[in-house]
Amino acid sequence: MVEWPIDARNPGEVLACAGLAHLAWREDPTAQTGFVRDTAGRLRFVAPGSALPSEGASLEPLAGPPLERLRFAGVELDWWCPWGLNPNLKNWAGQQCARTVHHSLHSAAGNSRPSQWLTYAAPATGRLYLDPAGTWDALSLGWSVNEHREVRMSCRPWVELLASIGLQAFPVPGHRASGGFHYNLWRAAALPSAVAAFGGPWSRAYALERYHVPTGKTGSNTMLRQATPSTNGGSVAGPD
Repeated sequence: MVEWPIDARNPGEVLACAGLAHLAWREDPTAQTGFVRDTAGRLRFVAPGSALPSEGASLEPLAGPPLERLRFAGVELDWWCPWGLNPNLKNWAGQQCARTVHHSLHSAAGNSRPSQWLTYAAPATGRLYLDPAGTWDALSLGWSVNEHREVRMSCRPWVELLASIGLQAFPVPGHRASGGFHYNLWRAAALPSAVAAFGGPWSRAYALERYHVPTGKTGSNTMLRQATPSTNGGSVAGPD
């Protein structure tokens, strides 16, 4: 088992953990993943080391309808489609599409190792806007990033790629137009229980802490902002 220090207020990191849980399940349907706090109160995510994508994991479009389907690290992705699991989290707009955004992130990941997913950063021209770290917004900049296509934003490509895999299995409750989103951290569990705890009604059996995620805008794109602990059940202790 491998442990990673996680900021529970960062929805991108939490969704990346969901991606690792999804990949762990594909390797072993009995595999357990989850969040724990050590004796010092620091939050960590625990998963089998085999959950990490293989180095050089490929990204490819899939033929036939829907045209926006992709395959990454062996997982077919279409969560952003109207019939997908999380269409409300299709944050990109304008000239961008699922293929170009994922390709930008995959290129930004380059030859880095998947084990560096939490720390590796690189410039990219397209984002899923799930990881608040490195995200710019027009209000704070004074100008719109969308009007300057040559601008490359520093981001953590593996965080967002893993989050995309997580969104294929974990439904995120909420909507950008009606109060944002929320998620529950889950205790060590196999994938079905982890999915149920993540987005379902509060259950002390597997849910550990609950967070609310507001949204913002960067040009025409929607972005997830830092989450805040929710008092709707369970522990609400913040990260380090």
